[in-house]
Amino acid sequence: MNILIINSIGKRKWGGGEKWMIMAASGLMSLGHHTAIACKKGSILALRAAKNNIPVVEISAVSDFDFWAVARFYSFFKKFKPDAIIGCQNKDWRVASLAVKWAGLKTKVLSRQGLQLMRDGWWYRVTVKYLCDGMITNTHTIKNLYEGFLPVPPDFIQVVYNGVEVFSREDAGFDFSPFFPSGVNNPIIVLSTGRLAHQKGFEFLIHAAKTIIDQTPNVFFFVAGCGKLEKPLRKLIEKLKISDHFHLLGFVNDVHPLLAGSHVFVIPSLYEGMPNSVLEAMAHQLPVVASNVNGVTELIQNGHNGYVVEPRNVEQLTSALINLIGDEAKRKRFGLRAAELVGNQFSVSKMVHELDEVLNS
Repeated sequence: MNILIINSIGKRKWGGGEKWMIMAASGLMSLGHHTAIACKKGSILALRAAKNNIPVVEISAVSDFDFWAVARFYSFFKKFKPDAIIGCQNKDWRVASLAVKWAGLKTKVLSRQGLQLMRDGWWYRVTVKYLCDGMITNTHTIKNLYEGFLPVPPDFIQVVYNGVEVFSREDAGFDFSPFFPSGVNNPIIVLSTGRLAHQKGFEFLIHAAKTIIDQTPNVFFFVAGCGKLEKPLRKLIEKLKISDHFHLLGFVNDVHPLLAGSHVFVIPSLYEGMPNSVLEAMAHQLPVVASNVNGVTELIQNGHNGYVVEPRNVEQLTSALINLIGDEAKRKRFGLRAAELVGNQFSVSKMVHELDEVLNS
């Protein structure tokens, strides 16, 4: 089967959706499919795909009406003749579907909804009805929401959970010690990862951290990621006088050493799909505190393998973090339960085989 996965992301963007594309493409290739990724020229995704020996097609759409992209896809489809296309942005599957129809192919065009990218509006209903053959999402929350307003049959939207590799806590961890002031004993490291954007809710984490640091001075917070809000977040950290305990690390190529060296993982997002960052943290046997958004409750059983708090609720976030920071036995217990859940239900192999079934159905 010839499969094309499309994501017209910006050049510097790299997140859970892009990681999913690399895992999905590599996994489908291992099953014998001819798989390629279409994306923006010179993007991080293009570089990562090439590094993983995944064929790259440098075509991206700038809008639903990007007829230049339609023409380029049409030319490519005449040679590649895809059996299935997965569009990761709404404009991707719309543009690809127009090119498929122009080329006269019977290609299955699927939309992947890792985040809630649609709302109840006529444009979404019409384009899904006429340009989309199916949908893949990674949470039942999004599936149930979409089925409430999209004109689709019950089996149109399929849930395929994200996959994640299983890691050992014996792996070498990142050396955080240069960030600690002299004389600090038994430092506790709280880690978060993600783009420095409004969606991720880091300003609420910073306010929670202020209260925690005042009470427990051996706690240190680290955020790996870059984005437009870096300057405002740094100003807030300085304003609250916690610069010695709250560090923005910028873009980190490999977060696994950070996870291996941390004690607690936190994700204060305002909205998410099925967060890859949470899956990776759980795979590293870390207890997680996460906002109650979309797929989080399908991962975290509150009070069993982590804590779920309401978005924007600094008091709840603070309380949950303090609960874990002050109890080493609970951190280990929650972490082991988290890793067990990931190993049983969220393996890369399971994800790839379920995706293969959807493509072949």
